[in-house]
Amino acid sequence: MGMEAYQAQFADHLPGGGPAWLSDLRQAAATRFSSQGLPDRKVEEWRYTNLKPVQAQLFALDAVSAGAAPPALLESSYRLVFSNGVLQSGANDLPTGVRLAGMAETLSESPGSLAAHMGQINAGQDLPLPALNQALSRDGYILSIDPGVMVERPMEVLFLSDAGTCYPRNLVLAGAGSEATVVEHYLGRGDGEYFVNAVTEIHAALGAKLRRYKIQQDAFGASHVATLAGQLGDDAHFENFDLNLGGQLVRSEIHMALAGQGAEAALNGVYLLRGKQHCDNAIQMDHVVGATNSHQDYRGILDDKAHAVFQGKITVRPDAQGIEGHQLNKTLLLSDDAEIDSKPELEILADDVKCSHGATAGELDETGLFYLRSRGIPEAEARQLLMTAFIAETVAHIGHDDVRAVMERLVGEWMAQ
Repeated sequence: MGMEAYQAQFADHLPGGGPAWLSDLRQAAATRFSSQGLPDRKVEEWRYTNLKPVQAQLFALDAVSAGAAPPALLESSYRLVFSNGVLQSGANDLPTGVRLAGMAETLSESPGSLAAHMGQINAGQDLPLPALNQALSRDGYILSIDPGVMVERPMEVLFLSDAGTCYPRNLVLAGAGSEATVVEHYLGRGDGEYFVNAVTEIHAALGAKLRRYKIQQDAFGASHVATLAGQLGDDAHFENFDLNLGGQLVRSEIHMALAGQGAEAALNGVYLLRGKQHCDNAIQMDHVVGATNSHQDYRGILDDKAHAVFQGKITVRPDAQGIEGHQLNKTLLLSDDAEIDSKPELEILADDVKCSHGATAGELDETGLFYLRSRGIPEAEARQLLMTAFIAETVAHIGHDDVRAVMERLVGEWMAQ
């Protein structure tokens, strides 16, 4: 089944089909994808990741239900639950000035409310997989925070999947001076094959402070591609953390534009892989104007025949004077067959900058392991202590205490397996 046939068959299921702006947006996105197709390894940004396994899954038919949702990760969170890409249950008792709802629901109630924001970030418009998402997305979450509103409780969005293909389209609008925390949790049921192609757009206005955490625990037979496109205004602060644990073929792509003076972005992540898992982290950090700061710290642990990729690029435009941009990637290889391709990159077109990048890969510290075992600590426990210490600095960047505790628990569970 091709794009046109899929759109024709599911036209009645695509939300908000009436508004001309949305129909035009979908058609333009479909045209872009049809002209480009899936990127292959001849495209530099995709040279380490082969998308042929997902070719047959792009236009999968309706999926069966993903079943009942598990308990929330955070006890005090406002929570949305999606089942195979469609909203299953909504959030209750939201504070005044906050809207957390499904995209389909929002378009149904207010067809024109998203026209000025959806699909408007330049960084994501020309990419083929976000274009495919824009053309075919049936649902996703919309988070809108009024200016000056501080949301104390985190918002948790669960995407539960077990079959088929889903295209979550998410949009976060953080008003001037607002503050909030959102957790995206992608969770698989069973070990089946399915495809998730998710897009999250972030608009942070003057002085907004936004934390976005993503936990990827899709089934080990699944393919997961997620794109984050963000634009930060003056003095906006954005913290992002990606924890990748599941999936057979995973790509986490981030395009962040520091478009306002005083904007700051911290993009950090941990990837823990075993078997034949493949995880590609690709980051484009764009310092559009001066007096902006960015920080990246990605660390991973690979076992068996796992393969990881880190592609991080910092771009400093000609007028972006007085900026700081730092990037670090470290990987621990537990097996001779595990592999990491790391490609840090700087493109500096200004003079007054402080930029750095670095990448390391190595084995577990045998000296440290011997020391711990000589103190009576069993080998398995000693290895886990060293692995925990290796990623502890990165996990410590998580600014929300409860979320950090969840991340630490999930990391501990992976290491104990």
